[in-house]
Amino acid sequence: MQGWTDGYVTEIAYTHGFHDELLPWPMMAALADAGRPVPVAPGASFDYCELGFGQGFSLALMAAANPQAQFWGNDFNPDHVAHVAGLAARAGLANLQVSSRGFADYDDGSLPDFDIIALHGVWSWVGPTARADIVRFIDRRLKPGGIVYLGYNALPGWAQYLPLRRVMLEHARRGQGDLAGRIGAALDMAGRLEGQGAGYFRINPTVGPRRDLLAGKDAAYLAHEYFNESWEPVYFTDLAAALAPAGLRMAAQARPADRWEEAGQAPAIQAVGGEAVADPDFAEMLRDFLTNRPFRRDLFQREGGNPYPLGADDGGDWLVAFAHPRDLPRRATLPTAGTIDPPWDLSYAVLTALQAGPAQVVALAAALEKSPDEMAPVLRLLTALGLIGPALPPSGLGDRQAACDRLNRAIMAEAHNADRLTALACPVTGGAVAVDRISLLFLDGLAAGAAPVSFTWKVLQAAGQRVTRDGKPLLTEKQNLAELEERWLRFQQRRLPVLNLLGATQQNRQG
Repeated sequence: MQGWTDGYVTEIAYTHGFHDELLPWPMMAALADAGRPVPVAPGASFDYCELGFGQGFSLALMAAANPQAQFWGNDFNPDHVAHVAGLAARAGLANLQVSSRGFADYDDGSLPDFDIIALHGVWSWVGPTARADIVRFIDRRLKPGGIVYLGYNALPGWAQYLPLRRVMLEHARRGQGDLAGRIGAALDMAGRLEGQGAGYFRINPTVGPRRDLLAGKDAAYLAHEYFNESWEPVYFTDLAAALAPAGLRMAAQARPADRWEEAGQAPAIQAVGGEAVADPDFAEMLRDFLTNRPFRRDLFQREGGNPYPLGADDGGDWLVAFAHPRDLPRRATLPTAGTIDPPWDLSYAVLTALQAGPAQVVALAAALEKSPDEMAPVLRLLTALGLIGPALPPSGLGDRQAACDRLNRAIMAEAHNADRLTALACPVTGGAVAVDRISLLFLDGLAAGAAPVSFTWKVLQAAGQRVTRDGKPLLTEKQNLAELEERWLRFQQRRLPVLNLLGATQQNRQG
């Protein structure tokens, strides 16, 4: 059918999102957390490949934040390749190379062996032939000790939604016009089906709200997430079996929140599975039945190599704050563990201490008159909540800062015209941080030496745009300025100090 290539949508470009699971240094922290060998020392050079990079925004952010490393990527869609190549050119990123070749012919003999190969969503959206090509590519190009990140749709979490997706796909196959129009018509059809009292919707009460949620999504998201011809959620055991011929074994869950919840899930997994959970792949399958999560983010690792020795730095890992102390919740919610009350005094003290800048664990513990062992549970929880995270050592910061500044200027310039690139590269972490469009315009105004509120309003006004509140556009200039002033005060007090800590702002480096 028109609009698909090897089962993968090419008629509509993918969204411009940034996925922090792709960042290299949190991957290394995940391996260390799981007691696995860490293949790359903090701040060292490495070779990274992303297969199926979408618009390539995450790839560009990583290249800017890690000029000491080399990045490669491929994507079926030539528009995706052109987008990231243009962004890299504007930012002067010489360490990023992209290709529109398919998985089978991407390895033309010119590629290096990789420390990291990453795929976010792609495994779920391509057919059996492409999956086999991916495994062969990994087998040829992953270094000993190297890691593979896979984000993918998982079973049984997707089970009740598979029929909804299938009936919408069948309707789109039979529709007329472009793919975006057929997607909208398919969603309308599903709504009419529910309106007729269909038994499928009655016995699966979460399906109707899911359809309603999808009706509000952009076609660029829906085309790739729901309307690929090849679209197959997998059981963990099937994925592990597919990767085993390349010498890969499950190493760790990539997301800190998922790792933090593992301890709470372990007794139930043991009680249910008994001796069978000696097989770690089966234990992971049981975890998916316990959580019913629809998406997994996993790190697989090949044996061998020359790993960076854990504990090589006596000062411990470097940490940085991603939030202001006032952002610390009294009660937090984790994806599958329910609510938790962080130990308030120590958690607040950690965030307060890190407002002075990145610190090593030993120094942080000493400043708070605690031992590293006493600090460990709190640091893991704050990491799981996204309030702190790994930072790189200070060496190399100047080069990282220069590269990040170039890309971030391009991102802020893009914010004048569109709400697409909503993250900034961070030299302190070797990663990136999400930043919304209004905040990007505030930062651009600061960098230009202008008043942020009036600067932002002039940009929006020139584009014929308005600020929204509660989903509705504000009509008068007075209303827009008042809303922007309120947002600026919140941003200035809470978000701006954190972005300064991360090296994501530029007002102090303008000459």
